[in-house]
Amino acid sequence: MALIIDIGPLSERQSDEALEAIYKSIHNHGDDDSIWNPHESPYIRRLIELFTERGLTRLEKVRTELTAWAEGERHRKGEPVARPKGMMRRWDKGELALVKLYLKTLPPEQFTLDDWGMVVDFLVQRYLPEDELRSEAEWLATRSGLMGKVQANMQKAPTLKQADRLLAAMPNTVKDASKQFKLSPVQYAVLDFGRARAAEAVTRLSDNVRHKMRDVIMQHEEQKMLNGGAAAPGSALKTRLLDEFAVLNRDWRRIALTEAGEVANQGFIASMKPGSKLKRVEQYANACSFCRKIDGAIVEVVEPSRPLKDPDTMVWLGKTNVGRLLSPRKRVGGELIERLPEERWWIAAGVQHPFCRGTWLNLIESEPEDDPDFAEWLRNTLEKK
Repeated sequence: MALIIDIGPLSERQSDEALEAIYKSIHNHGDDDSIWNPHESPYIRRLIELFTERGLTRLEKVRTELTAWAEGERHRKGEPVARPKGMMRRWDKGELALVKLYLKTLPPEQFTLDDWGMVVDFLVQRYLPEDELRSEAEWLATRSGLMGKVQANMQKAPTLKQADRLLAAMPNTVKDASKQFKLSPVQYAVLDFGRARAAEAVTRLSDNVRHKMRDVIMQHEEQKMLNGGAAAPGSALKTRLLDEFAVLNRDWRRIALTEAGEVANQGFIASMKPGSKLKRVEQYANACSFCRKIDGAIVEVVEPSRPLKDPDTMVWLGKTNVGRLLSPRKRVGGELIERLPEERWWIAAGVQHPFCRGTWLNLIESEPEDDPDFAEWLRNTLEKK
């Protein structure tokens, strides 16, 4: 049975936003368990799993610790201390210790909503500190981009053992990468933009953890108040936290898959000579219809500055779907009309959308840009016993 949605009362902007949301929902496969499958590319598979594991460990610490605080397990009898003053900010080790002492000596039944907010802030700053998250993001972006350069210089895909050896020999930061290898300005830019983009993603997730946990605690305390001090049946804090962190875990996995794939693909493009021919590979579980459509597409690498580029047969560094739309139609007045080609998704150089696992295959006639020092480093690293 067909379902008809009346968008007539909406404005043009609202109608376009609704159409785009519907189309992206159809193409978003982040809600199924295939997101936990190992990545198809051996170049970045290990990176993604390590980044995922470390992030999920941090999130699990926040969840279990918040549950323990809520159930009174962290309370220790002792002389109460004064509540630390000031607004939320980055605390140093001494301030973290003072906050912990205050919270541990305060009986759970005396906690105010402000105290619970302090618990959340304490846990986020302890297990999701911004400086460490930014370091994690830079580690992911730097090595993913370098693995894209590795891919451009290898005749065949590495084994997982070879990939591990290469990763172990790679630097952790963009600055160190530029010192160890002779990166072109374009290659450096790929790593640096990837670092900034990944850092923004992980710090935004940390903020989401803080806001969501505060909401959960406030709702839990409100239910307790309305039920005479006892939580209503079926609304246990443990259950709520499990649900919320299941979403946050998927968000972290999305960052791992999307950012690693984006920087690796862009790094690969940046390392190929103009005129190289590449094949797009989008063969993985639950690939969306757009990605299935471009699977096998052959494109030519061209300079970004080249005029009159053909978006269907050419790819260039920085070619993304940011700002472009998936929905084929837009509203103009009271009608839906076809979008112009320049408004819609095209074959991006990196990933096509969040959760995308697409990669590039180097065809025989393609060559990487001349970098004999990197080629020698690659050969020596792989030949080490």
